[in-house]
Amino acid sequence: MKVRVDIQGKSEEFEAVDAADLLHKAKLEAAKRAPMLVQPVVKVMSDLSFAGEIVKRHNAAKGSNDPAPQSAQAFVDWASQRGYVTILDEGQSAASA
Repeated sequence: MKVRVDIQGKSEEFEAVDAADLLHKAKLEAAKRAPMLVQPVVKVMSDLSFAGEIVKRHNAAKGSNDPAPQSAQAFVDWASQRGYVTILDEGQSAASA
């Protein structure tokens, strides 16, 4: 799958095998961009814990009450519904899903 991620006015395209791969790559990218003292914390989080933290921070910033995602696909769907992720090409993952 090919996706565009739009965060804080920046847009980047990523390729991933499926939602789980996309979430994992997003976590690794966030760890690289985080302040040095925060990087190890992000790296040791599970992918779903990371997704839950994203939703928690979104809720705090937007005053919403969205539940933590229970799967990588649920997180990608959530992010897509809020405009953070745009699926550009589902590729072969759509056939295997």
